[in-house]
Amino acid sequence: MTEFIYNFDFVGVPSDFIENVMPEMNGAFVKVYLYALNLAAKGKRMSYSGIADALELLESDVVKAFEQLEIKGCLSHDGERVVFGAKPEDMPEEPMEKTEHPERKSAESVKYIMTENRTLADLCQLAQQTLGKTLSDRDIETLYWMYDSLGFSPEVILMILEYCVSKDKRSMKYIEKVAIGWHENGITTIDAAQKYMTDMQEKNSYFGNIRRLFGIEDRPLSKTEETYLKSWRDNYNMSEEMVALAYEYCIIQTNKLSFPYINTIIENWFTKNIFSVPDAEKEHEEHKNSARAEKELNVYKDETEFDYDKIEDIMQKKYDK
Repeated sequence: MTEFIYNFDFVGVPSDFIENVMPEMNGAFVKVYLYALNLAAKGKRMSYSGIADALELLESDVVKAFEQLEIKGCLSHDGERVVFGAKPEDMPEEPMEKTEHPERKSAESVKYIMTENRTLADLCQLAQQTLGKTLSDRDIETLYWMYDSLGFSPEVILMILEYCVSKDKRSMKYIEKVAIGWHENGITTIDAAQKYMTDMQEKNSYFGNIRRLFGIEDRPLSKTEETYLKSWRDNYNMSEEMVALAYEYCIIQTNKLSFPYINTIIENWFTKNIFSVPDAEKEHEEHKNSARAEKELNVYKDETEFDYDKIEDIMQKKYDK
């Protein structure tokens, strides 16, 4: 019987994956799992397209691999992070550095405080209605910790809960991480929270509509693709209609979706201060006419390259004969 020995750094692979998942899984998906596990173990970052290039796979296969691995319970992913050994609802909305926060009070202490503070008691009742479940002692401790340690008002706490529920996230662990993210980003007042939520709704709508336009709504955006969309919206201030027009020109010219090509068009519009569809169409027509005129001019130039003096000399000799 063959003995297997290793004398090098290694990445641990769960026995459950080897015994129960790997035998029935597509070989390409197994490659993605092992490669991603190695990236996680070494604390590295890489886009889906980067993984695809490294493994000589299609990016769509990498996306499918992560989807299947999540279904099998091997990992959790949201398009930006792949987490091994965590449930999807426990994943933070944004990557955050570890921050020390004061210890929370016990449930008994919190319940006593609430008997003296009707506002906090009402907060718990409203939180239960928003989350659609009875709060555990741990949930109550967390709500009070958000109020007492993070300094959120009950109104802002309810907004955090509503925001998480709108994303179908009801885990208190997830809610806690979102609260910490808001706190560290200075989103602590009702006005700031409303502005943030409005911006997120507009961003999600923008991203969703463009993904549908591009025909890629059935998969998450790669990090590179998301960077392009963020840049078109936030840096270049291009409307969905402008992106749609750039996409149309891209398809006409290349017959495929190309984020870099679309980005070049949008950068050109931004440089020329073009932000409306009529202006963009006018610029495009002028460009076509200019290109056509240049082509015709080149034809005429070719004709003028003849040496008329030499031709006249040849013709003169012909007639002198």
